[in-house]
Amino acid sequence: MPAAFSDPIWQKPPTAPAFQSELSSDGTLDAVIVGGGIMGLSTALHAARAGLSVQVLDAGAIGQGASGLNGGQVIPGLKYDPEWLIEHFGKERGEALVDFAASTADAVFDVIRDEKLAVPFTRNGWIQAAHTETALKAAANRDRQWRARGADVRGEAGKLERV
Repeated sequence: MPAAFSDPIWQKPPTAPAFQSELSSDGTLDAVIVGGGIMGLSTALHAARAGLSVQVLDAGAIGQGASGLNGGQVIPGLKYDPEWLIEHFGKERGEALVDFAASTADAVFDVIRDEKLAVPFTRNGWIQAAHTETALKAAANRDRQWRARGADVRGEAGKLERV
């Protein structure tokens, strides 16, 4: 029986070096990252850029779990909309969270560019689907809030198409 998550959507290029999940030979590291998924690798990359010696440990192959099995969407944002974040965290912290949420997709594409990663990608937006009247109202409210902040939001907010 194959191991769980044994068939990732993407595959490591044949020219990539083999990944080693071993502690460094001298046993001295600034950081050990457990998990070779999106977050673990991002953490390791940023720590290494800051000059730390880093080791990534993973029970399987890099990207073998959820990181390799996701659909590849890069969708900016958080679960909550700007007004909710500001209401619950205050103006200063709420605005910082909103700014962070707005920048998350840029961060992903900046890493692709800066690291010259040989990965195919297309950056052309995303769809906010709504399957009920309540979800449609929430999407229209989200659209309004991001438009008010100058986001490049286009679409048919408020229109419900039944299929």
